[in-house]
Amino acid sequence: MSAPVMEPALSVRNLTVRHRRDGREVSVVNNLSFDLLSGEALAIVGESGSGKTQAFLSILGLLDPGGRASGQALHCGRDLLAMRRGELDELRGGDIAMIFQDPMTALNPSMRLEAQLTEGPRRRKKWTRAEARKRAAAALELAGVPDAARRLSAYPHELSGGLRQRAAIAMALLCEPKVLIADEPTTALDATVQAQILALLAALREKFSLALALVTHDLAVVAGLCDRMMVMYGGRAVEIGPVGDVFSAPRHPYTAGLLASTPRMESARPGAALPVIPGHPPEPGNLGDGCAFAPRCPFAMKRCETTPPPLDARGSNRLAACHYNGEISPAAFHAQQRTNSPAPTADASL
Repeated sequence: MSAPVMEPALSVRNLTVRHRRDGREVSVVNNLSFDLLSGEALAIVGESGSGKTQAFLSILGLLDPGGRASGQALHCGRDLLAMRRGELDELRGGDIAMIFQDPMTALNPSMRLEAQLTEGPRRRKKWTRAEARKRAAAALELAGVPDAARRLSAYPHELSGGLRQRAAIAMALLCEPKVLIADEPTTALDATVQAQILALLAALREKFSLALALVTHDLAVVAGLCDRMMVMYGGRAVEIGPVGDVFSAPRHPYTAGLLASTPRMESARPGAALPVIPGHPPEPGNLGDGCAFAPRCPFAMKRCETTPPPLDARGSNRLAACHYNGEISPAAFHAQQRTNSPAPTADASL
């Protein structure tokens, strides 16, 4: 019997996000298309400035003034990008919720937790104050906050970083969302608390069949929590596929470079330099005519400088945007980098 096909909880097509900078309009997300399936965890990875957070802020109508988005973002047949603000207000924190990167800035420092957690549910669910408080305490307890009922009277600054993050997760879950966007939810936490938060997200995803979009820099987090991953560079998706397949056999040099640059204790040598991807990410609006990664890529060919590669199928359930079609393992990436020789010509006919 074939496995059931999961329907997308969020389907994004040709998403482009533009901002005005220094008197001109620049694109920070470029023609991005992907699906987030019901019940799956999708990781969105890439260096700072690759457009990860901007993509999801645009979907939720949370761009800074001057930012604008085009394309489609479909949820339950409705295009979020075409919604009026009032419609989005009903959706945000309801069907689609977001855990922001820094809970200290996401939470209002002048309001007690009870007021922050219950404001949205009381409006959307028409709960009484007593019912909302009861459910907020239950959500905090579910998120692993000890003595949850008492903590409702606390201000954010009275909680540790881990407890603030758990409170932010509880707030996101109160209205039982179908889609949960987690933007670097463990960045400011120590390793022990980080592991607890990730275990919590995994448990909540299973309990509520959440579609989880995890924006992160941490490939170890991706390996432990996610089913698929989308690698972004220069505002574009450069590789999409199952986590295990992408880790074992990346199809884009940037993905291989990220994997090769992850420190590993077993291969570390005293005094040895850590492997890195040379150069710097491109500035928005200055991506060049071809592949944005070409200036940093040891596999780049002449064609890469002039023709942007499309995001094409590379085997079952795999997509990659690269003109080079040979083996691009992490070891091959740095070997090619060390030799600084022209890339193999096996793909010259592309």
